[in-house]
Amino acid sequence: MRTLVALLSSSLIIASVGCKTDKKPTPGPSAGSAAGSATGSASGSAAAKPITDNGSAEASGKPAPITLPKGDGTPAKKTTKALTPEEFAKLGDLEFPGFEKVILNKGNGVDVRQITQRPRLATTMTITPCFDCVPIELEKWKAKEETLKQLLAEPLRKLPDTIWEMGKTEVAGTPVIFTYQFGRSDGKDEQGNPIMAFSNAYALYYNDGNNQIRVVAEYKDDPATREQMLEIAPREDLERLAKAFFDAYTHAW
Repeated sequence: MRTLVALLSSSLIIASVGCKTDKKPTPGPSAGSAAGSATGSASGSAAAKPITDNGSAEASGKPAPITLPKGDGTPAKKTTKALTPEEFAKLGDLEFPGFEKVILNKGNGVDVRQITQRPRLATTMTITPCFDCVPIELEKWKAKEETLKQLLAEPLRKLPDTIWEMGKTEVAGTPVIFTYQFGRSDGKDEQGNPIMAFSNAYALYYNDGNNQIRVVAEYKDDPATREQMLEIAPREDLERLAKAFFDAYTHAW
């Protein structure tokens, strides 16, 4: 019979703070699969360790506070030309208290992931010069909807209870396109072993005509039930993560 690990059941506590750039990059775990979806065996791994609000390792049943980057309340900075490799390198150097950084790609663009401890939530920023910079108008982005759904694992796309939302929102007065996806499927591999696919992710898309950014905030912890994923990483928490990092990186580019 399939068993799942015990996961934290409290909602996340999120505060705000500015970013730091004076520390050296912190090594992190391997990049893993593409942002947005995950698959895995049904047995799970080590259980998350409950910690108190002040971060000490005690069995309080409450997760550690997550400290978000905090901007100055102004719209995203407008770039005037394609960013250079040196500018992308500086974006890759950004560090934030309480987050583990993983550089997935750096060069003529940057792909960087910021990860909380436990529960593990990953926010991935992909920044490149424009190559398909559609104006931030929902009807024009709707034409790209099927492409955006590539973040959602194929087994999840066909399930009637999978959630997919697409719309337009704002971050400090900057219009952005968002998607939200949530789902879980169970099956068996060729050897008959139980496998699953799951996703709980909120994404933002934006460009200023010169450079573009995608931010994906997602649940990246052990396999969990639908109810556990929703309780550990509610949609509104993922939205706040994505918007906070969007704000930080578009003010730094």
